[in-house]
Amino acid sequence: MSNQKKIKKVRQKKDIIVPTFWQIFSSTFGTTIKIIFAVLLLTGAIVGGLGIGLVVGFVNSAYIITEDDLEIKTETTLIFDSEGIVIEKLTGADNINREQVGFASIPVHLQHAIVAIEDERFYDHQGFDIIRIGGSIVALVQGGGEISQGGSTLTQQVYKNITGRFEQTYERKFQEIYNAIILETKLDKNQIITKYANVINMGNGSYGVQSAAKMYFNKDVSDINIAEAALLAGIPNKPYEFNPYTEEGLEASIERQHLVLAKMLELDFITLEEYQEAYAYELVIIPKEDLLQADRPTTYFVDQVISDVITQIALEKGVTEGVASQWVYNNGYRIYTTMDSSIQASMDEVFNDSTFFPVIDEETGEAINYDAEKYAEIPQAAMVIIDQYTGEVKAIYGGNGEKIGSRTYDRATQAFRQPGSAFKPIAIYGPSIDLKLITAGTIVDDVPVRLDPKNPEDLYPTNYNAKLYRGLTSIRNALKASINVIAARVFVEYLGRDNCVDYLERVGIDRGEYIYDDSTVSVATGGLEKGVNPLLMASAFTAFANEGIYIPDHTYREVLDSKDNVVIKFNEPYVEAYSEQAAFIMTDLLQEVTKPANTSYWSNGTAYSQINIQDRAMPVAGKTGTTSDFWDKWFVGYTPHYTAAVWYGYDNIIAPIEITKPERNQALIIWNAVMNKVHEGKEPIAFSKPTTGIVERTICIYSGQIATDLCSLDPRVGSMPGVITEYFIEGTEPSYFDVCQVHQIIPQCPYSQDLYGRNLLANAECPEDEIIFKVGIVRPIPYIPMDPEDPLVRDMEFEIPVGEFCTVHGIQPETITDIINNDDSEPVPSEDNNN
Repeated sequence: MSNQKKIKKVRQKKDIIVPTFWQIFSSTFGTTIKIIFAVLLLTGAIVGGLGIGLVVGFVNSAYIITEDDLEIKTETTLIFDSEGIVIEKLTGADNINREQVGFASIPVHLQHAIVAIEDERFYDHQGFDIIRIGGSIVALVQGGGEISQGGSTLTQQVYKNITGRFEQTYERKFQEIYNAIILETKLDKNQIITKYANVINMGNGSYGVQSAAKMYFNKDVSDINIAEAALLAGIPNKPYEFNPYTEEGLEASIERQHLVLAKMLELDFITLEEYQEAYAYELVIIPKEDLLQADRPTTYFVDQVISDVITQIALEKGVTEGVASQWVYNNGYRIYTTMDSSIQASMDEVFNDSTFFPVIDEETGEAINYDAEKYAEIPQAAMVIIDQYTGEVKAIYGGNGEKIGSRTYDRATQAFRQPGSAFKPIAIYGPSIDLKLITAGTIVDDVPVRLDPKNPEDLYPTNYNAKLYRGLTSIRNALKASINVIAARVFVEYLGRDNCVDYLERVGIDRGEYIYDDSTVSVATGGLEKGVNPLLMASAFTAFANEGIYIPDHTYREVLDSKDNVVIKFNEPYVEAYSEQAAFIMTDLLQEVTKPANTSYWSNGTAYSQINIQDRAMPVAGKTGTTSDFWDKWFVGYTPHYTAAVWYGYDNIIAPIEITKPERNQALIIWNAVMNKVHEGKEPIAFSKPTTGIVERTICIYSGQIATDLCSLDPRVGSMPGVITEYFIEGTEPSYFDVCQVHQIIPQCPYSQDLYGRNLLANAECPEDEIIFKVGIVRPIPYIPMDPEDPLVRDMEFEIPVGEFCTVHGIQPETITDIINNDDSEPVPSEDNNN
């Protein structure tokens, strides 16, 4: 009978109704007879003779392998990128690389190769091979009682590999035969060869023919040819000797491959032509360095996805994270991630380039940061890129340079640092605009304030330049210039603690327990009791980039088990964090940060000097962040394609290290370098604008009101305008009758000045032909310094000193209405006349 017919007979075996001789033998009685027959053969030949009673004792004490034992407990988990390419293999605590396959996936020529070299009478015996046992007995006698030749069938090898019993003892051998006979009553031949193909050691940490085919040939096992099948079939006999990754091992494995092919030809598994073709076939072994090695550190992204999957499995399945971790590492899961390998490669390239982490001044040869040198620290950075339209995390990097360990400290996801002004858009301005408490044109006075209730005498907060206050400032310019005072005043005077906390939670940042009440002003400038990281910040900003919709960040799409059942799947609902109109206005405001000077108020945006994507063809919206102590630098920004956050600083292990002046643009430089690579070939499209709900008004940038002719005559207006067309959420725009009241023309005397050098108002006695009419500003709420030592406000020099009249000419009216209205009322007595 040919072997093909034998395979067919085995496949049809269960359909046979009339019991065969061996089926009768499969009863308890038959099994016992077979075992006695087998052990008598062995014991009868043992020199010195083992007692029959001892042999029976071996059998009686044997552990009977169960169906649960037959389930393979350790199987390689595969992690895929967003395109379905394997990026990591998790081989469990025992470092076993195993992928299971079904019988249908094992090519017939591989089955034949295995049978030919390992167990040529596989289709005829019932668990043990009498002829091979005879050979073992001869070897036993020749060896003086030492067990040297196994004689194990495929069924016996399944038992050995599942139980892990490989010791060379009589007890194990008798119990192995006993269990092999029992296994043959539970499994058919196809099931046995499938078990063998999945459990056998294939060398180099690989178990099973599927993982071996991928390791050595980069093929699915179903695609290997006869030559490759013969090589694989020959390895399990001595995996360390027949190792294709050593010169001697490759030579030995090819010699054994030839032996396998010869045996296949002898048994009529292949024709002479197939034998000759396979013998001559030039094997191509995949270089080991091209493989995903188990001892290679996992990437920052893989670390995060493992953590996320473990956490979610524990949550959904009601198990501990320890149990979930065991499942992830040992259960042969298929984890489909969101990682874009090309984006990750771009990020990797920059973070592994030391020029982005300077430590020595190239001109002087001196250390850039002496404290860092003193405390033996290097500069660090971290970055996350997210697709704002899906919430999918595309790339992560958590430190300076090459990653040297698996699941190590990741600054992108595990650090909690102060975000500085990068927090203002999500904590203050976005919420306030969405609630229609302010508009992009709302004016807040940037003047010295004291908003710390614990230290009411101290100026708090101060601006980046603690001595610079600019006066009347729109929200647009406050963001562009990153003015701390205005963010703090909006929090205190408009927004409040509860609204702030609510909107932060909408975009995934839960800090309610740390923002105590309306006096927690530090939140407005990013001073947090518990900080944030690039993942949290990038994720939060995606809501602006995605028309107000926040989709929670995630690193995986779904996780399947080895049988393709869904274990977990990302399905968190989206959140409407802001209205589409509010998100559009915030995006328009945040683009100012990357733009040059375009009004008379301020110069370039704080990120303009470093952010340049596609020669500025690609629009970028974002926000810089700097802590007051210079321990942290940030840039969080987005294009119409992706959102990204970069943090730069030091770990401060021994003591805090200030980022020095030469380093202070590095967060921007890194963001720009990575995103330029990421956007190569991307279309430079504009951010989308809502079709409804947005209106435009031409306003004065110093009053927020409808501009008048006087606004263009502001003394600060040169080549840059003081009037712009501003966007408003419909219903929040100024009325056309709400015209600018800040810019006014009032007669002034050129001979009389106040303490600040400003001309005082003219009175009736001032020479009429010398009175000057100059456009100045009148504050809606007068600013009076609380302390003479308070810094001056920049726009005070353009302010009309309302109520202060010329002291050089004639009797002084007490109020401006005296000169304008010729009010005849009696003057108010001075304090000197109040006796």
